[in-house]
Amino acid sequence: MKNTETVNKSLLKSENDGKKPEKKSLYEFFTEYKTVIYSSLFFAAGLLCGALLYKNCRTDTLDEIIKSAAGNDFINLFINNLGFYFFVFALTVLLGICLVGFPIINAVPLIIGVQAGLEIAYYYLNFGFKGFGYTLLMIAPFVCSFLTVIVYTVSLSSQLSRKIYNLTVGKSENSEKIDYKSYMKKYLLYALMTVVVALVNAGITAALSGIIAI
Repeated sequence: MKNTETVNKSLLKSENDGKKPEKKSLYEFFTEYKTVIYSSLFFAAGLLCGALLYKNCRTDTLDEIIKSAAGNDFINLFINNLGFYFFVFALTVLLGICLVGFPIINAVPLIIGVQAGLEIAYYYLNFGFKGFGYTLLMIAPFVCSFLTVIVYTVSLSSQLSRKIYNLTVGKSENSEKIDYKSYMKKYLLYALMTVVVALVNAGITAALSGIIAI
């Protein structure tokens, strides 16, 4: 009897192994990756806004600000990058501990998009396709790296803010507690990754500025 049951279980297992995994519906896919989707859309909107802003508000002062922020000195590059990166990171964390932060957290990548759009427009309008190629080599990789860190931070902050909201308005049981230590550990990890991205960005940009220049 036992041998028969074992054989039947083995046959069922082999049949299940042979089945193809069910495809996710569009709704399930959107629900699972909505943070990435929203962040990408807001980032793209920011790129467009930044480019249009530079094109319509182009001044010598704005050019000087962008040029000085992308200087060749390692220390200045690191300070400028870290200052901007931590401003965006701190804003994301602040919205995470805010009662009504979760509806607007996904819009944070808009800021990164505007900053990147300004730089791309500056280099393209002033140096043509050579400037656009420069942004692809020297700016785009680090923007994507930082954006990735922020997307993870946005996802974490959205979860935390929603939990705080649910507990406050009584949508969750009072016995449910938020593990703030776990959130703090993840925030510290993302903060460290932000510093690393800023450091690598400054180091590579300073090292290659003499080779790749416009």
